[in-house]
Amino acid sequence: MKHPAVKILGHCDDIHFPVDYNALAKTVVELVGGEENVISLAHCMTRLRFKLKDESKANTEKLNSTPGVIQVMQAGGQYQVVIGTDVTDVYDAILAGTKIKAASSEQAPVQETESDTPEKKESMVATLIDIVSSIFTPFLGAFTGAGLLKGFLVLFVTLGLLDKSTTTYTILNAAGDGVFYFLPIFLAYCAGNKFGAKPFISMAIAAALVYPNITALFSATDPIPVEFLGIPVKMVSYTSSVLPIIVVCFVQAKFEKLINRVIPQIVRNIFLPVLDLLILVPLTFIVIGPITTAAANGISVAIQSLLRLCPPLGGALMAGLWPVMILFGIHWAIMSIGFANLGILGYDYLLPLTVSCNFSIAIATLAVFLKSKKKNVKQVAGPASITALIGGVTEPAIYGILLKYKKPLIMVCIANAVGGAICGAFNVTRNVQMSVNLLTLPAIWAVYGPWAIVAIAVVCVLVFALVWLFGYKDEMDNVPEKESK
Repeated sequence: MKHPAVKILGHCDDIHFPVDYNALAKTVVELVGGEENVISLAHCMTRLRFKLKDESKANTEKLNSTPGVIQVMQAGGQYQVVIGTDVTDVYDAILAGTKIKAASSEQAPVQETESDTPEKKESMVATLIDIVSSIFTPFLGAFTGAGLLKGFLVLFVTLGLLDKSTTTYTILNAAGDGVFYFLPIFLAYCAGNKFGAKPFISMAIAAALVYPNITALFSATDPIPVEFLGIPVKMVSYTSSVLPIIVVCFVQAKFEKLINRVIPQIVRNIFLPVLDLLILVPLTFIVIGPITTAAANGISVAIQSLLRLCPPLGGALMAGLWPVMILFGIHWAIMSIGFANLGILGYDYLLPLTVSCNFSIAIATLAVFLKSKKKNVKQVAGPASITALIGGVTEPAIYGILLKYKKPLIMVCIANAVGGAICGAFNVTRNVQMSVNLLTLPAIWAVYGPWAIVAIAVVCVLVFALVWLFGYKDEMDNVPEKESK
C-alpha cells in the first residue's frame, strides 16, 4: 500500500484521534455482510460504493455508529458508506486485505447475474443514477483539475497576465482542454467497464469518433457529402460529447455477448475486436451518433425553455434542491446534462445555477462549528466545513452535520434557492468545467461573471444567519436523530 496504515486526522485539546485504516476496513467489510456478500467495490471522493448481493445482511445501524464512518446511504443500487476525504486509504486497505474486486474490473456480467432476480430489480431511476455515477466518478479528479486550469487561464488572460498568441498559452490550454476534447475516450473506458464490454476496444471506437480527419469533415467550411457504402452519414461533432459513446458501449457489451456465443474461444481474441470496430464504428456514425445527439439537444432545449419561462423560479428550484439531489446521487444525472451542454452548446446554463451551493454547505457547517460548545460536534463540523470550503467536497458536511440535525439542511436549501434565483435572473453561465471553492473565486469571477460572486456572497451571509438563529442548538445533539427537528 502506498498510504500508511495509520493516520492522525486531527486533535482537540491535546487529545489525538488516530484512524487505523486496516482495522476500519476490516470492520466495514464485516458489517456489510462479509466478503461473500460483496459483488464489487468502488469509491468516489468521499464514499465507499458497495454492490451487495443482499443488503439486508448489512448492519446499517452499527455501521452508522462506527468511528471513522460518517453515514450510510442506500441509493442508486449501491450500499454507500461515507468515509470522507480518507476514503481512498480505506478503499486500498479493503482491496489489499480481502478478495473483494474493484468495480472497475471487467465483472459487469457477474453483477447482472447476481442482481437480475425479480426481488433485486432496481428502479429505472436508481439504475440510471448508478450508471452515470459509475461512469463519471473514476476520472472526476482529472476532469475538475483540468477545468480549474482552464478557469485560471481565462483569469490570467482577462487580467493581461497571459497572451493567447503565445506558445505558453497554447501548451497550458492543451493541458486544460485535452480531457474535454477527448472526453469520449475517457467515458469509453469507464462505460465499457460498467457495461461489461472490452474497455480498450471501447476506447478505440471513441478514438475513431474524434479522429482528426473525421472532425475535419464536420468543421469544414465547404463540407462534402459523407457516405458509407452508399449510405448517407449525418456528421455531428463528437469532441466533448457524452451520450453517443455511452450508448455505443452499451450496444458493444450486448454485441460482444452475442458474438461470444457463436465464435470459438480459440479465435475469439482475433475476430472479436475486428468485428467490434468493423460494425460498431459505422453504426455509430450512421445511427447512434445522430440520434443521441438529437436527443441530447432536445433535453437541453426543453430545460432551457423552462428556465426562459421564469428564470428566477427555475434557478431557485434547481439550486434549492441540489443538496437533496446529492443525498440520493441524482446530481450525477444533472451533471451529465451540464457536461453535454458544454460539448453541444459551448456553454452550460444548468450547473451555474448551483454555483453558491458548496459555499452555503460550508458556511452552514461553519456556523454549527462556531455555535456549538460540544467537542464531538466541533470535531465533525470543523474539518467538514474546511473540506467543503477549500476542496469543494461537501459529503462530510451533508451527512455529518446537515442531515444529522436536519434544520441546517433546510436552511441551506432556502439559502441555495435565493442564490439560484439570482443566477437564473441574471443568466449566469460558464464555458468551461471547473471546481467551485474558496480558492477558485477569482476564476469563478472570470468564467461565471460578477453575478455569480454576488450570489455566493448573499448566500453565505443568509445561510450563516439562518443556521445561527434557527438552524442549530446544542440540545439537538442530546436526542435521537429522528426527533431532532
